Amino acid sequence: MLDNSWVHRLPNFEGEIAIEGKWLDIAELDFGKVRRHRPFAVLKPASSNDVVTAVNFCRFENIPLAARGHAHSAGGQMMVRGGLVIDMKSLDKICEITDDFIYVEGGVAWSKVLEAAVARGRTPPVVTDWLSVSIGGTVSMGGFGFMSFHRGTQMDHLIELEIVTGTGEKLTCSPTLNSDIFDAVRATHGQFAIITKAKIPLEPAPESVRMVQAAYGSVVDLLDDINRLSKNHEVDLIHGFAAEKTPESVMTRMNSTDKMNLDLEVVESALKELDGEWVYNLEISDLQGPGLKGPRVDLSELNHLSGCIDVWEISWKEFCFRLPPLIIEEQLQGAAPHPELTVFIPFSDDGLKLMKSEFDRIHPVDDIGGGPVLFFPLNSKFITAPYLRLPENERSFFLGLLRRADPPTQERITEQIVDNESLYQRILGIGGVRYLPDTLPENADFWRHHFGTLWPELMNFKSRFDPDGVLVGSFGEYLVSSRD
Repeated sequence: MLDNSWVHRLPNFEGEIAIEGKWLDIAELDFGKVRRHRPFAVLKPASSNDVVTAVNFCRFENIPLAARGHAHSAGGQMMVRGGLVIDMKSLDKICEITDDFIYVEGGVAWSKVLEAAVARGRTPPVVTDWLSVSIGGTVSMGGFGFMSFHRGTQMDHLIELEIVTGTGEKLTCSPTLNSDIFDAVRATHGQFAIITKAKIPLEPAPESVRMVQAAYGSVVDLLDDINRLSKNHEVDLIHGFAAEKTPESVMTRMNSTDKMNLDLEVVESALKELDGEWVYNLEISDLQGPGLKGPRVDLSELNHLSGCIDVWEISWKEFCFRLPPLIIEEQLQGAAPHPELTVFIPFSDDGLKLMKSEFDRIHPVDDIGGGPVLFFPLNSKFITAPYLRLPENERSFFLGLLRRADPPTQERITEQIVDNESLYQRILGIGGVRYLPDTLPENADFWRHHFGTLWPELMNFKSRFDPDGVLVGSFGEYLVSSRD
């Protein structure tokens, strides 16, 4: 039985705190809705000083602590059982903005950053496909966008961070100031410090985006084109999507419910010629405006289904504020658990063979539940965060199986998780690597294997920056137990 007597000894905060009610209900779940860990208290801090106070109290009382943003993870990474959750969304101020940078609190959503930047004709270098996630969340996880194959992640475009370590110390860090903790907080899920502010560079925003979407009958054909286009940097943004083989899947714009300008009879005829249950869409985008190259790819070289391609143009703001498939799915079908598998797979013969065999095996509805399946390319030479694990091959692609558990029973959830882990083992066998916001195994062996030779370094960081083991979200408890 967990002891909750400490909630009556909570210190005074500038912000608000709750020890019962809806705040705790919200904090015990994340977007994945697969696991449930209920805290005893939730703090909505008014400033980073509240974060310092909370960390020091938890150290003194030996209380587990986790920081939570918009909780878009799928495995309980930002939850804590019987402890204190800091709801970082209350730290959502824009402290300063110029044409060169924006300085914000760590809980601010990327949507607010984009709104402010675009109003000045500016943009951050890397934009995720879902903007209702926090700055601190993406920096501590990864922060990938459809331009990451030539621009890296949001973690790679930071001027400086303000953090509160597990010792309760408030620090400013950057690539040149306190660089060890700057590296340690990127891609490590808040194990050593909580990100309370971030200074992010801004650059001129594109005036518009030329969109191209084409349908494919083969996952290998899709990945071959993604590989070629990303390798030669023939386009600015690349995004793939697999779905059930229906005319609607082909004729609907990705990250949208809008229809493409395609002939239904042509689409139906193309689909009749295909084996299997899947169809694949490729979205390639060119940024347009002063100093930008604009359209440069020869569309006739794409290996898409005949007659299943459309071209249109939208503004940069429209592009950024589109809804990703996972959000659209929940809006159309209702909320459900999402046992997810997200991985990076080498662009190699083995990688393509595995994808062909897996998409011959899995069914878009029976196995995935109609949830989205996503692809995008990546090049590790643009990644500077040392603790983000990637394949040894410089060039890889992201695969996201964002399964939907329908019906939402524990039996169905378990079934999908078991299949995820079986596939993950096959992906490991060809040099693939797990991306960590998904529905991860809850055991220390997974984490030790994932970080490999870096695990002792992370244990050392834990001893230095969180010696009392207060920060226990995600894999924090395993770092502590390993140290003990």
